[in-house]
Amino acid sequence: MNTIKIQLDFLQGPIWTSNPETGIEVVDNDEQLRAINYEIQDLFDSYYEFDSHGQPFWFNEGRERVDKETMLSMIGKLIARLEEINDGSFDIEDLETPRLRAL
Repeated sequence: MNTIKIQLDFLQGPIWTSNPETGIEVVDNDEQLRAINYEIQDLFDSYYEFDSHGQPFWFNEGRERVDKETMLSMIGKLIARLEEINDGSFDIEDLETPRLRAL
């Protein structure tokens, strides 16, 4: 069974896009899922500032905390869509919701 990990990193949506396809057809071909994924990626990437606070690359934790509820809602929407299209070919491992709730 394949596992979709929900985990954020710079230039990666919660469903990592460095390899644009997961190999799971129902996930790779779902435009609605792709749109939600990129919306979350854009918000998360906006927390990174360049040449800020005396560092070449700085993560704005305060802004992430301010957007916590928005991000939780978006992650919830992403997971709901994954559950909706799941044909039994994958499991979902959500690593972000607990991290965000702890902010």
